[in-house]
Amino acid sequence: MAPELTFCEAAASDAPEMAETVGIGFETYRAFAPPGWQPPPFAVEVAAIRSRMVGHDAWALLARDGDAPAGHIALLADPTPGTVYLWQLFLRPPYWGTGLADRLHEEFLEAARARAYRHARLRTPFDQARSRRFYERNGWQTDGVASFEDKLGLDLLVYTRDGLT
Repeated sequence: MAPELTFCEAAASDAPEMAETVGIGFETYRAFAPPGWQPPPFAVEVAAIRSRMVGHDAWALLARDGDAPAGHIALLADPTPGTVYLWQLFLRPPYWGTGLADRLHEEFLEAARARAYRHARLRTPFDQARSRRFYERNGWQTDGVASFEDKLGLDLLVYTRDGLT
């Protein structure tokens, strides 16, 4: 990992940066998405991130290389008591394989523990092999049953992880 990376908590005003990083990640979904698939529009993603970040149940951490975004991780309170939702973990391509995802994941776990969550869940595309390997390597488990997500237009898997505290 580049030594010049810095980390700071995100705010609603960081929604455009986060949405751009998410959009870059979504572009990689074209490799396995059905023909004609389109990611959510940038403006929709910005609005969704901004609206979630103004609530008290969201937290996100940005990684930057100087002034340039490198990636981020975000959590949301899950409707299930004691459970946190790993909402987003996206990196810009130059940081894939650098250890940044592991660092951000550890920050997520620390933030979840600090908020007294005992369990975590996330969703990732069924055909996104790279992210599935990452989560499985980091102690996440799935039952392998995918469900179609209308908003994203893809089959998603739910992963869970227990024993956060």
